[in-house]
Formats: sequence, C-alpha cells, structure tokens
Amino acid sequence: MTGTERVMVFGAGGFLGARICALLADRGIEYRGLSRSRGEPYRLCDLAAMHPYALDTQIGMYKPTVIVNAAGATLGDPATLVRANVIAVDALLASFHDQASHARFVQLGSAAEYGGAPQGTSQDEETEPTPAGPYGLTKLAGTELVVRAQRNGADAVVLRVFDVIGPAAPESTLTGRVIRDLRSRQTIEAGALDVWRDFVDVRDVAEAVLAVALADAKLPPVLNVGTGRATLARDVAGQLFELSGQPAKIVEDPSDGVPPAAWQQADITLIGKHLGWSPKISLEQSLADSWAARE
Repeated sequence: MTGTERVMVFGAGGFLGARICALLADRGIEYRGLSRSRGEPYRLCDLAAMHPYALDTQIGMYKPTVIVNAAGATLGDPATLVRANVIAVDALLASFHDQASHARFVQLGSAAEYGGAPQGTSQDEETEPTPAGPYGLTKLAGTELVVRAQRNGADAVVLRVFDVIGPAAPESTLTGRVIRDLRSRQTIEAGALDVWRDFVDVRDVAEAVLAVALADAKLPPVLNVGTGRATLARDVAGQLFELSGQPAKIVEDPSDGVPPAAWQQADITLIGKHLGWSPKISLEQSLADSWAARE
C-alpha cells in the first residue's frame, strides 16, 4: 500500500466494525467510520437506503485507499437480510467502482456461507458453499458480488469469518446470549449447543482485516479467518458458566427454525501463506476477557 492509508469502515457501530476502528486508531492509521445506527464518533450511513449520489459524495470526498464493509444483518426476515447483505453490498461496490476504483475493497463474509461439513474436516476456500438458511444465502450472494468485481479487475477481497467471540459480543452470538443470561437470571437460553464451531476472537479478526488493508500484493478473492479448531458449543457455554461461579440452568432454544450446521472448522492455510496471519488469542483467554468485560 501507499503508507498514507485512508480507510473507510462501513458498519463501524457494530461488533466487528468498532473493533476494526479501534485497532486503526491504535496503529495511528487515518480512518472514517460510518454506521446506520450510531452517531458520534461515526457518520450516519445506511447503505441499503441512501441515495447513490449521497454515497458517491461520501466516498468521493474522503478519497479512501481502503474500503472495509463490516455492515450487514445477522437476524431478521428474508427481506431485511437481502437489503443488508446483498443490496447494500451492491450499492457500495457501485460507488467504489465510480469513486475509488484505485482502492482496496474488503468485504466481511461469514462461515455461514459454507454450511456444514463432515465432522473432523476443515473447510477451505475451495469448499462448495451450501448455506442452510437466509442469512448464509444472503451473505453468499454478497460474496459473489465482490468476487465478480475482482474478476472484472477490482482490488477486492472477502474475508470469510467464522464464529466471532470476544469482549462486547452482541446477544446475537452464543457467548453474548450466555453472558446476558448469567448476569440477569438463572436460566440460560443458549440456542443449539450440540454443534461444533470455529470460535475466533474479534481482536484477531480485526488484525486480519488490517493485514489485508495494508498488504501490497494482490490477494485471492476469498480468505478464511478462523482458528483451525472446532469446539463444541456446549463446552463454550460451560466455560462461561464456570467463569461466572453462579448457579444456573442451561436451556437449549434454537430460535430461527433453521437446523444449524453440525460441524464447521476453518482451514486457514491460505491467509497464513499470503499474509502471515494466524490467531493469537486462545479460546480460554477470549472467554475470560469476555466475562471480565461483561459490565
């Protein structure tokens, strides 16, 4: 990159976006955060709803060298997910093409795009996606838009992120729900727990985003971000239960009606090869930090 990076982070008010912005600030890298749900210190921006001219103006005036799209929706009806995960990506790519075609575009995808895998196996970037529900389907559609843009000459990369945990995780995540319930009641509604997931700390994900943002070389269209190790969700909930030291009852309550993929585990060979990135924060440390930051 140029050494004078200017990074625009869309979705800066979210769990991932806020951590990315915090890391950019810590490293002294100029950035502008935009969010559809929060004001200061971020600028308001709803990608799916705003007029193309307004988006063009935002990007054209700032002249970013990197655009990071951490915006999106994990919950909601299919129409909501399509707007947030497909239409918004298409709008941002169009503005990127017209106003900042020299920049690098970094899209945060999801392991939900893969769906499940045979137990004991790892999913690499060549794995055929078989998403099971609307969230995975819409995230995959967003990824396909970015990959198509790269084929047409754009400097665009998708980071396909596995299950993100860490301090300040929202209640839409397993650890966020468990911590919420441990703080306020004796019944933990944890969702499906007989599933294996690759849990990666949000701080490691932010480091991966920064590595992509600053890399000089052209990168593959999709890179996995995970730990390379699957953990039973029940064990994660149990570790948080032990950290709390509180009496509680765990109740499994899958809420969206979509059968969850039983096994997911990232193959992170490719991102290590191209960027030298690997996760640094252990599951145990991530859970301890999450519980410590619960207030």
